[in-house]
Amino acid sequence: MTANGGQGRRCVSCGERYGSAVLFCPRDGTPTGPEHENLARDPHLGRMVAGQFRVERLLGVGAMARVYLAQQIGLDRPVALKILHRELLHDETATARIRREATIGGRLRHPNLADVLMLGSVDATPDYPGGEPFIVLEHLDGMSLTSALLAAGGALGLVRAVHVVLQICDALGEAHALGIVHRDLKPDNVMLVRRGADSDFVKVLDFGMAHAGRDPDFVTHDGAILGTARYIAPEGAQGGRVGPEGDVYAIATLLFQCITGRTPFDGPSAVAILVQQVSAVPPDLRSIGPGREATAALADLVAKNLAKDPLDRSANARVFGAELSTCVFGGRQDTSITTRLTGEP
Repeated sequence: MTANGGQGRRCVSCGERYGSAVLFCPRDGTPTGPEHENLARDPHLGRMVAGQFRVERLLGVGAMARVYLAQQIGLDRPVALKILHRELLHDETATARIRREATIGGRLRHPNLADVLMLGSVDATPDYPGGEPFIVLEHLDGMSLTSALLAAGGALGLVRAVHVVLQICDALGEAHALGIVHRDLKPDNVMLVRRGADSDFVKVLDFGMAHAGRDPDFVTHDGAILGTARYIAPEGAQGGRVGPEGDVYAIATLLFQCITGRTPFDGPSAVAILVQQVSAVPPDLRSIGPGREATAALADLVAKNLAKDPLDRSANARVFGAELSTCVFGGRQDTSITTRLTGEP
């Protein structure tokens, strides 16, 4: 137990111990796991998977799967190997989600989307039964947006926030153009990696809860709530259909959080937050600490895309991105932000 009385968590990479609320290590961005978990007995470490991926070390543990750093023999490149927890092997929802993440991710090609390289099942060996579905993803050497927010003290600042969110808009805009809605966008599913001089190059992850048009293999039962309470759109919070405008709502929530250090709605429970998503008016981002540096035009754009009615929001992520870019770079009232972003008067 930790000093605050909660169950402790431990970084699976550096071993540092934290309180129960810290899900990602502020030092290196690695997900934390329950402190009592015995990682030394991991059955996959050191194995060869699919005859070409040598599992080298654990990168993170989630509710559905473990993610490993593996080396692809022959091509001599690092990859991320996501393997479903064995106890979920016969859970139809979990197995469908990991396969869906692979099949939808495999259809998407965009610099700001993580590449899906392969889908398969762990081989059986004389000492291990195998059978768990796995996905091979490009290895991303960076940190999640969750960890970046923690490391920055909660808020990224206006300039950095706009840079990150414009990339998210472009990535999900590509998905929306193909009829794919993510439905679970949150800081955990956004990675920041270095590409050239850009240390905040975005990679959007995890399409396991995505909806692709009229896909017959994915049926959402009426009244089902899919997503994370702080980022879910009002229509999703009520168990209704979530289209591209629902992803736009999540992006606006992320922008609000990256600027102010908090989400528009919070509460003691997921249910309390869902009630607010449906009925409460979101605060003006300029009323919250760091949000004071935002212009009226930017605050109005965020408010528009936190509207309760999806028809009042931008039609999709690419439209939202264009409106955000115009707001920041194109108007006389935003000259101060333009100067800070571009260095030009």
